[in-house]
Amino acid sequence: MLKIGFIGWRGMVGSVLMGRMKQEKDFKDFEPLFFTTSNIGGEGPDIGMAIPNLKDAYDIKLLSSLDIVVTCQGSDYTKKVYPELRKMGWNGYWIDAASALRMNDDSLIVLDPVNLPVIKSGLASGIKTFVGGTGNPDGGNRQCF
Repeated sequence: MLKIGFIGWRGMVGSVLMGRMKQEKDFKDFEPLFFTTSNIGGEGPDIGMAIPNLKDAYDIKLLSSLDIVVTCQGSDYTKKVYPELRKMGWNGYWIDAASALRMNDDSLIVLDPVNLPVIKSGLASGIKTFVGGTGNPDGGNRQCF
């Protein structure tokens, strides 16, 4: 079963994503882990099923055990954690609402449904980094993709 980590799920963008996923009952199809930068060990969100307590969002070893990381935490977090994961050889999918990585050659900007064919093509060609396309890539924006 896929292991998917969520970071930034309490913010404006993340909470909308969580609400939609809960409504669609998406969480039953994989093993979700929720991460925090400020409440390690606390209770995670109510997603309609039991989940482990919150994990440290800077625990690179634990993050590297995941198949997918979904983050709405902002560009500052991305700039700190993403390169560390890739440097360790992590080959999972990084899905990021922030735009910090949008100029990277190995990233694809997500503007679904506008560029759904491009997203599908990227997946087929091995792209594993999907990022938001709005805001300043040097700032800590939290724009939705």
